Amino acid sequence: MNTIIFDLDGTLLPMDTNHFMKLYRDEITKAFHDFNEHETLFEKIMASVYHTVKNPQGDTNENKFFKHFLNHVDEKIDLYHERFEWFYLNDFNAVKASTYQSEEMLEAIQILKEKNYTLVIATNPIFPMVANYQRMQWAGLNPDDFKYISSFEKNRACKPHLAFYEEVLSSIETEGKNVLMVGNDAQEDLTISRLGAKTFLITNHLIDKNNDIKKADYYGNYKDFLEFVKTLERK
Repeated sequence: MNTIIFDLDGTLLPMDTNHFMKLYRDEITKAFHDFNEHETLFEKIMASVYHTVKNPQGDTNENKFFKHFLNHVDEKIDLYHERFEWFYLNDFNAVKASTYQSEEMLEAIQILKEKNYTLVIATNPIFPMVANYQRMQWAGLNPDDFKYISSFEKNRACKPHLAFYEEVLSSIETEGKNVLMVGNDAQEDLTISRLGAKTFLITNHLIDKNNDIKKADYYGNYKDFLEFVKTLERK
């Protein structure tokens, strides 16, 4: 094992998911206040996200999202692209209030760097890269420490589809047997085990709809993960 793949939200970026979604809804509604459908915009965004997640074949997630989204809104595509870009560079920062930093996870990243592990972020690619960088900043992370960061713009599949993890492994030119996946969602983050990867399920902010926690090779809280990292050999 020489590669550690991390989920972001709830893993490297601790958060109250319900609070995150409420703040996101409030801020995006305000950002599009002058658009005809601003009061229902959040629901339309989520419907297009759902469509994107459920269709892992074909185009990029960004293109799949907008093809679906634009069938349900009135304004021109360029206006939406411009306003979304502005939102993620500006008002999206208010959503940071639903998150905090984990000193244990930041120390674990530092140790893994020192031990020469390849580090990857495999966040569900439903946010543009600018929003990924924002959330990494909130978590106290440096994007330069990661060989690969999944995103809305370049990925063509989403979690929990195996195709998403195949994309990630192909992009970093490795095999599942070389990987440890670290995440907090049992249904989304353990899928990669079907490709031969080991898994560590983070129990802080755990999402486990089907009681699948024991399917992980390892599980524990942030402190447990830090102690686990300390036992790993150098590469």
